[in-house]
Amino acid sequence: MPTLRVILALLVLYTLTLGPASPVSGRLVVERATSEAVEVFTVDLADFFKEPYDSRIEPFNYALDTAMRRVEGHPKDLAPPYLLKRPYRLVFPYITERGRALAAIPLNGVAWPDHVRTPFTIIPVVRQVRHSRAELDTVLDTVLDTVLDTVLDTVLDTVLDAMTSPADDPRILSGHIDAERDRVVIEVTDVDPRLRRRLAQEYGSDLVAVQWSPGGTRSHLV
Repeated sequence: MPTLRVILALLVLYTLTLGPASPVSGRLVVERATSEAVEVFTVDLADFFKEPYDSRIEPFNYALDTAMRRVEGHPKDLAPPYLLKRPYRLVFPYITERGRALAAIPLNGVAWPDHVRTPFTIIPVVRQVRHSRAELDTVLDTVLDTVLDTVLDTVLDTVLDAMTSPADDPRILSGHIDAERDRVVIEVTDVDPRLRRRLAQEYGSDLVAVQWSPGGTRSHLV
């Protein structure tokens, strides 16, 4: 598997360059966050081996969809919900007291695990966090602009006559919200130290992180 060998080699090289890596919750933290730079992490290769399908998750998947719709209706009071396993739980983060009351409402519905009609009632685990869905969405949009600006600066420093639009730079793969850690993540194929510092200066080290995905495929930018 040449691609896997390349990723492993790059991971070793990048680890030696930036510092010791440490495994955290299914991720490999390549460079920890500091007051001056945001965290850089990569996906733990063990995650490539998918767990066997467990039909017990189906009611929680249906409940998660319902919870997400609730967040869309109250984005300033709530943050994105997520699932935990062993045992299965649905965590519903909130910001305001109104959000706490909304998050605590049981989630009811009907799931179809193994094609069997299964009514369910799931009581969410409520958790107070610092950043609402509305704030995370705004930061995500702004951070993507920051990433594009930094990439353009790098291109201009390297090739003065380069006029390629930064939005076409293949190093920028995607941006998304990390619900479990209540932060925004930018996925790239190549980490620029200046980008890490700039993100920390503008947003703080707890609100944004960089996911390093060598050999990754670009998806739609939010």
